[in-house]
Amino acid sequence: MLFLTGATGLLGGAVLSRMLRADRALRVAVLVRDPARWRGIERVSPVAGDLCAPGLGLAAEVRAALARDVDLVLHAAADVVFSRPLDIARATNVEGTRRVLELAHAWPRVERVLYVSTAFVAGRRTGSIAEAEGNGVAGWVNAYEQSKWEAERLVRAATRPWVILRPSTVVCDDPAGGAVTQYNAVHHAVRLLHRGLVPMIPSAPDATVDLVPADYVAGAIAALAVHEGLAGRTFHLCAGAGALAVGDLLQSTWEVFARDAAWRRKALPRPVLADLATYALLERSIDATGDEPLQRALRGLSHFAPQLALPKRFETAGADALLGAPAPPVSAYWSRVVEHLVAVRWGMAA
Repeated sequence: MLFLTGATGLLGGAVLSRMLRADRALRVAVLVRDPARWRGIERVSPVAGDLCAPGLGLAAEVRAALARDVDLVLHAAADVVFSRPLDIARATNVEGTRRVLELAHAWPRVERVLYVSTAFVAGRRTGSIAEAEGNGVAGWVNAYEQSKWEAERLVRAATRPWVILRPSTVVCDDPAGGAVTQYNAVHHAVRLLHRGLVPMIPSAPDATVDLVPADYVAGAIAALAVHEGLAGRTFHLCAGAGALAVGDLLQSTWEVFARDAAWRRKALPRPVLADLATYALLERSIDATGDEPLQRALRGLSHFAPQLALPKRFETAGADALLGAPAPPVSAYWSRVVEHLVAVRWGMAA
């Protein structure tokens, strides 16, 4: 039996569907807050719990049943809001992971634990980031990155065999359609660009943006979850060599915007690319002006935009070899993502 956290999320739900289709004998226990919504789904047993509660909030009889049956743990749940204070991010991402590992240690049949992390545990590191690397960061851009790095340290010290899976930023459901189900900081940034509220973007000359579609990540996790012989390995589920240069991404975005005559008439200037020091000066200057829309815009960007000025390339050789192909290059679908965002006006969630 598989014990899965994060089944209600975009990636967790997609992984669950793939694994159930691939293995008709698979049974899955999903940790959820509202089991009633999950009842009746074939081969899926919802168990009431909470990552932030002692013992995940599992009833004693549920823990006993899981101890008898669970042989694989996939921990995909996380608080992915970049703007959280560190203590709040840790409550879910670090302490929640600690609780999952404690249960995995207590369940005698567990053969391995798979942990869905993020490639951005690399934090402020620059250059080539190997899949095998787990230490040596130079600080973090936000609390999410730090909390996920701290959680990885717990996983690496765990008593059960482990595999760490590190996606980069999920930006759309699939590359063919470019549709977006779950909005994040990237989509928010595109909206701010569309409104002309981003006068400057921090970026190094050789910086790229590493993005991935949800269907690639979910398929990769589902495949690697059942692959034998991977204990103690880490895999980047990233665009890697297919990441898109910041300037090219901005040009592609502007071309989509410009298809709308009304938007063109606004004659909004493209943001200037600048180093972190210049961007910090801009932030201080806008704070001094009292321009609230710009202040809100820059505050929203400040939790992730500095990554654009910290150029890094995620090596993906290990994942590519096992999966048989790399992630789709960002250039192949980014325009469709922007087209979708413009067409639906960023929905009601952005």
